[in-house]
Amino acid sequence: MRLNPILARGLFIAWFAGASVVLSAAPVLTNQVADNPSPYLAMHGQDPVHWQVWSRKTLELARQLNRPLLVSIGYFSCHWCHVMQRESYRDPALAKLLNEHFIPVKVDRELNPALDAHLIEFVELTRGSAGWPLNVFLTPDGYPIVGMTYAPRDRFYQILDKLRQRWEADAGQLRQMARQAQSEWRRLRAGKAGSRSSHTSPGHSMRLQTTQIRDELEGGFGQQNKFPMVSQLRALLWLREQLNDTSEDDFIRLTLERMASQGMHDQLGGGFFRYATDPGWQVPHYEKMLYDNALLAVLYLQAARVFHSDDYRDVGLGTLDFMLHDMWRPAGYFIAGFSAVDGQGREGFYYLWKDAVLTKLLSPEQLKAVRAAWFSDQASRSEYGRLPRWQDSPAVIARRLGWSETRLQQVLDSAREKLLLVRAGRSLLPDDKGLAAWNGLALSALAAGYAATDGERYGKQAGQLADYLMSTLWDGKSLVRARDGDQVMAQAALQDYALVAQGLWDWSRQQPSCKGCRKRVAQLLRIAWQRYFKDGRWVQSDTPLIPMLGGRVALDDSPLPSATAVITRLSQLHPELKNDAAIQKQVKAHLDAVRDTLGDSVFWYASYLELLLPAQPAE
Repeated sequence: MRLNPILARGLFIAWFAGASVVLSAAPVLTNQVADNPSPYLAMHGQDPVHWQVWSRKTLELARQLNRPLLVSIGYFSCHWCHVMQRESYRDPALAKLLNEHFIPVKVDRELNPALDAHLIEFVELTRGSAGWPLNVFLTPDGYPIVGMTYAPRDRFYQILDKLRQRWEADAGQLRQMARQAQSEWRRLRAGKAGSRSSHTSPGHSMRLQTTQIRDELEGGFGQQNKFPMVSQLRALLWLREQLNDTSEDDFIRLTLERMASQGMHDQLGGGFFRYATDPGWQVPHYEKMLYDNALLAVLYLQAARVFHSDDYRDVGLGTLDFMLHDMWRPAGYFIAGFSAVDGQGREGFYYLWKDAVLTKLLSPEQLKAVRAAWFSDQASRSEYGRLPRWQDSPAVIARRLGWSETRLQQVLDSAREKLLLVRAGRSLLPDDKGLAAWNGLALSALAAGYAATDGERYGKQAGQLADYLMSTLWDGKSLVRARDGDQVMAQAALQDYALVAQGLWDWSRQQPSCKGCRKRVAQLLRIAWQRYFKDGRWVQSDTPLIPMLGGRVALDDSPLPSATAVITRLSQLHPELKNDAAIQKQVKAHLDAVRDTLGDSVFWYASYLELLLPAQPAE
């Protein structure tokens, strides 16, 4: 779905026309993010760009000065965000242009998910794809003009200068075009949402779409970058459990094995990177995010149950152990993630190994084992060395070495200890925000681990995390997305209410004694229906600062599960809400609308699958 080609073309080339006029002298602005509690904003605190924070005051300033806004969105763990900062935002000439003719605004996407989703959608529609860093120019009254992701310094400078010229020549025309483009955007979205559903059953549609997009050779979905797409994999596992549908077994197993054995999984320290940059899962982007690891831990534990696999169980529990070892904080929450770059700006250096280092560090037996197991067929793809990843199954490698599997594992374990000791001396930059939604996912993961170990592990931390979500991130009336001590970093969004409710629900099923858990789940669900379900559509923020599009029938599965599916499912399960006629009327209306409008898009709304099939959703 794209904007009207005439409007889209106009937005991108109109900058190159018109003569310049002289604007009034620039006001005295300063960089406002140096001491921000967001690590991403704070890292831009020494830029020569006069970054402002996203606020009503900043928008009023743009209107007062009649300047376009540059809203630059990223996150601390993002490699290309660091690159663009280094190349562009620390460049004095580019900063001068930005400071004198624009209102530059820095946004942490993890603290403003609704704004991020709105502008991501705009860039996807006008450019065909989007990502981070996300750079979008808006009129002073908040209508997007043009957006892009990473651009090299010289290209970005040209874009800024052309847009400056165009704004000075005819700001009125750009304002009008931006308003027209948003009207077209709203019309197209409404048309898409109104498309009738096919008569194909949701389960059949899910299998058909999986067949069309899956990679038969390497597992996963698509033929380029590989993302985990946990919601889709969990939906396929659910189909197998509920309908005894084994048609996707080979594909699911292949995907799980490739994700766990290749470059997306940290073979030394545990945990998963955000995605692989190639179709074979070989080279990751070296970001580690809490939400990925929480979701993947649950996925592998579910697969362990479905396939009766100790290997999948080990991966799931190992991921939880990584989360607790590296991401858990004494205050009782998990941090958001770790940066792809180290303190010297080197992407992946923390995880990579040169042959000379291995030779110096390891005994001859250990070196023989790690080369055979993790490095034998690898060419170095980074100046910093190679990433450990399994070259074959342990059984095949042991046989190749003439060893037993037990001996191979013992030697690899001893080598791992040495490598981890060296890694501990390298720098790894954390983003230490405790985000509500992501910690809700982590609580679900701890609950799954508690169940998988028959209550022997993870209970203490799950109880502490539940308390953190119900006390520290609750202000008495509503959720807070994140805090820095007593300071609120951001108010909650729809995804926070959904995923915190899910986490507390999952933990309450393992610990019925947590009476406060179910009470709080009911509160969160009621608030979600009251604040975010408007005129039959869901909005992601009930307090937007700029004109948005009026909501969606349902939210799809992004890297996070669909918040609207989570809320709907829990509203059918929670005893208090099951007996609330008004809530159930909303649930029915919503699901009727989803059935009517989902069409053949079940794959992208996989979290809705169990709500749309005849079988009742299981706890």
